[in-house]
Amino acid sequence: MKFQTLASVLSSTAALFTHAATAQKTVCAGSTGDWFSMAVYPQIHNATYDSTFDMDYYSQQQMPLVYSLFKPFGMAGYTITTFGRDAPYSTLTLMYFATAEQFEEAFAAHGEEIYAKVPLFSSEVPPHYVGQVYNITV
Repeated sequence: MKFQTLASVLSSTAALFTHAATAQKTVCAGSTGDWFSMAVYPQIHNATYDSTFDMDYYSQQQMPLVYSLFKPFGMAGYTITTFGRDAPYSTLTLMYFATAEQFEEAFAAHGEEIYAKVPLFSSEVPPHYVGQVYNITV
């Protein structure tokens, strides 16, 4: 009986820790004053053409590659956001840096390599913009 009780307590404790770990959120919104690069992937759907976007490849291959290449230049992290089929874009990605110069250096060093891989996951080439984090409310 004692063994069964101990096993029950251990099982409950493990479940509690597992639940706590999955309930946590990670926020990668940068800090006020930080800079970001925004890539937006156009989404076109009409009678003669449908854009394609492979989120699995993008989230599991492309963005980890970008992060590994840009991190030595100061990239702090990134967020990926998806939109519905009726939006003008399928995906928006924000890549966070402490300064705009960090992104510019990273992009100068690896931009061509990154853009060369776009056809592996998207039928559309994204424009990108650089901006500053003005306010964060979480």
